[in-house]
Amino acid sequence: MDVWTIVSAVLGLVAIVGGGAYLKVKGKLGQVKNLGKEAVDVLIVAVNAVDDDKITAEEVAAIKKEAKEAAAAFKTLIGK
Repeated sequence: MDVWTIVSAVLGLVAIVGGGAYLKVKGKLGQVKNLGKEAVDVLIVAVNAVDDDKITAEEVAAIKKEAKEAAAAFKTLIGK
């Protein structure tokens, strides 16, 4: 085997490993983005509930729903 064959094989392996790592990182970043969006949703619903100085049962239910979605996104991120 000549040098260029070895260099080509090494570059091919680097590309395969690098591509796999990129896909894994991209997936985790997507999960982080989803967790951030869910956390913002919880804050928006909570702030809207407190705006009128009264929290109704519907607002409590909405806050609980958004909090559960944020918790699910967090569990997905950490892999549980």
